[in-house]
Amino acid sequence: MLDEQLSIRIANIMDQTVSEGFFTHSFEKNNSNNYYFEISSDWARGNRDMLMVSIIFDEQTTPEIEQIVHKLCLEFSEKLLKSEEIFAAFYISDINNFEEEDKEVIYKYNALVKLWVQELYWNVLEDTREKSEEEKIATLLNKKYIFLTLKKLSKGPTTLEGLREWYNDTFPKLDFKELIDTLVRKQFIFINQIGIVEKYVLLLKEVNAERIPPDSVIEYIDETPELIEPELIELLLPKVQEYFSTYENKSKEELEEDTFTLFQIVSDPKKYNVLSELRHGLIASDKLPKLVSKTTLDHLNSSLNFLKKHDIIEELKFKNESYIFLKANIQITTAFPEYLRKSLPKESKPVIAKKQKPIGK
Repeated sequence: MLDEQLSIRIANIMDQTVSEGFFTHSFEKNNSNNYYFEISSDWARGNRDMLMVSIIFDEQTTPEIEQIVHKLCLEFSEKLLKSEEIFAAFYISDINNFEEEDKEVIYKYNALVKLWVQELYWNVLEDTREKSEEEKIATLLNKKYIFLTLKKLSKGPTTLEGLREWYNDTFPKLDFKELIDTLVRKQFIFINQIGIVEKYVLLLKEVNAERIPPDSVIEYIDETPELIEPELIELLLPKVQEYFSTYENKSKEELEEDTFTLFQIVSDPKKYNVLSELRHGLIASDKLPKLVSKTTLDHLNSSLNFLKKHDIIEELKFKNESYIFLKANIQITTAFPEYLRKSLPKESKPVIAKKQKPIGK
């Protein structure tokens, strides 16, 4: 919530604005991203109402964040511009000066605008929050051409020309140079030139995504939380144990396909949000919708269905209540490439010097 003084300062910014569009303004520790626009209005002088939507941050914003906020504000303004009577929403402070029929219109559209503002708030939160390291890695690896390229390089060094031929045959519509530049910039590969002409591509780090038992489930085994009924845990644990006994028997090809699916899950903000919440423990099904905005509520069901289909979560019934729990957590790790680890000399056993006896005379 903004205090009155800050609200006045933001309003003053709007008074100084002369043209429609996006701009930023800093004052003290705060930074505002603002979008000024006008809408048609039957009740305004000149039949135009001036509006400005502001997103306030308590730190300086980056160009990337400003670009995201600009896009969201533009979508917000377009939503208002499509509604012919939306201007009525902004006359709520003068409602006593209107007839009953107009009051109903004002209340209706004021409630709608408040809802849209709340949706904008949630969308900004979701799109501008700093991504975790595992999300950043997954966002790169969820692209099939990068995933398969790194898999190929994990088998050992290859010539740059040989990799180019393989890549152009496998992904003929994609740019090989763009791929190499991305992997070098992200420090996944190193180009080593041997001699005058020949160049080799070496993998610097191997990335893997695997399923592990959820921490919350391990805690249930070690110590029964007071808030979780023992009968509920007895239903939950066998499902996790049964799943992992099957998971361990997957073939190499199945595990590789599953790894790519896990990267897709972690890189998708909506699926990742569900995963993050369930890492803390099981959640009653009726409470999950409260964790997302109303606009993303439709996506919540599709995310839950996807996670159920791929055995990340499961739903169980207990005492007429429905619960969602994490059946398998996702762990993303980076490591020294295996082919390089194999080439390292094995640790030798320590040599113990034998005590020498003095030579007698």
